[in-house]
Amino acid sequence: MAASPELQAVLWPVARPVAPFRMRTDRGEAFDEASFRGQWSFVFFGFLQCPDVCPTTLQALRGFRRELLERDPAAARHRFLFVTVDPENDTAAGIRPYLEYFDPEFVGLVGEGAELATLAGSMAAHYAKRRDGNGRTSFEHTASVMVVDPAGRVVGALPSPHEPAMMARRFLALQRHVEAGNDPRR
Repeated sequence: MAASPELQAVLWPVARPVAPFRMRTDRGEAFDEASFRGQWSFVFFGFLQCPDVCPTTLQALRGFRRELLERDPAAARHRFLFVTVDPENDTAAGIRPYLEYFDPEFVGLVGEGAELATLAGSMAAHYAKRRDGNGRTSFEHTASVMVVDPAGRVVGALPSPHEPAMMARRFLALQRHVEAGNDPRR
């Protein structure tokens, strides 16, 4: 079955397995590529001092999660992950209360250098540290929310602007498409 234009906007041309990596959650638990298996996951890369994109996206993810739960209580199994691109400053202890403000079910991931680069690379997420003229540090980063299927493959990305109802509609179309076996890219 051919993908609709709306589905084509979020469906990747080729599903990609998440590369092997090791990180810790904001709750101190180990997290690796196998942790993605068994449920749908939504992964957003950002940092705590982000003035606009990160809090706006996390707010939209909260609304998106609520939209999914209203449609299907089984969506409670879906995992929402925030991966810090600033592990020098964003500690697990700092990430936990930040995410709880948006949704207590959100999970933060902290990993150093190579592990962060490996995870981001396997999800085609980009980030770069920048210093402004006043010496303040910031990060440029991908604003899309990466979608990982229960087999541990990155199958799509929900681009901005992030509007919860549209995100839900697009994800549900993606989920139906992949779960129906219509994905010729396996």
